Amino acid sequence: MLPGSTILFSIVLLALISQTAFAGKPFNTSTTSTGEAISPERDFEVAVEAGWLHPKSMDESFWLIHGDKNGLIIASPINGLLYIRFTNLGDAPIMIDSYSIEVLSGKQEWVRLVTIDAHSGEVYNRGPTDDMKQACRSNIEKDTFDYAIANKNIEPRHTVRGWVFVEAPEAGLEGGKEARFNVTDILGNKAVRPIKVLTGESQSVQPRLLHVGETKDLSQARKQFYSETHS
Repeated sequence: MLPGSTILFSIVLLALISQTAFAGKPFNTSTTSTGEAISPERDFEVAVEAGWLHPKSMDESFWLIHGDKNGLIIASPINGLLYIRFTNLGDAPIMIDSYSIEVLSGKQEWVRLVTIDAHSGEVYNRGPTDDMKQACRSNIEKDTFDYAIANKNIEPRHTVRGWVFVEAPEAGLEGGKEARFNVTDILGNKAVRPIKVLTGESQSVQPRLLHVGETKDLSQARKQFYSETHS
């Protein structure tokens, strides 16, 4: 594939449990280091607009190419790409300190997905063959959710979007389509948003263009799960 060309791939739209404000009480009132009261009227919605989540496997199209401490090239499969939308519905800015995504397993246990730091390497599509001899460079990591929220105040009525790359847990996802999004802001306030992630056949498909760059032979890269290199 020539550099600068595009490939068309389909993204499974994810069904949402809810797109309303957090149920229950709003964030607790906090104070800054100066003693100034922080308004409790902090409200937002979070949704997964598109993407997919597969069971933990090495049989994936998208891979993070990164190095270990010894300089070896590692290829880690990306089991899930989730397009997150976060909207501040309150009257004050919100700065996200951390977040996580948990999935309800077939054993009815909440299991946290491993979030892959896309900026720790480069994302490649394995190309037309399974051996990654014609892997295609992707620039998708520049559109990540982490980049969109990094050290950024999300102003009232503003929305940020971006991709989250994940590694699926060992626990089976069969039959379990419930998930939740955990958020902690820089003031230490925490909240949870229920979402739904499709792990079976798609209910609807939306085509999306993905621009790719160079083609590279990555057949010699060592295949290893991201969690094994960033434990």
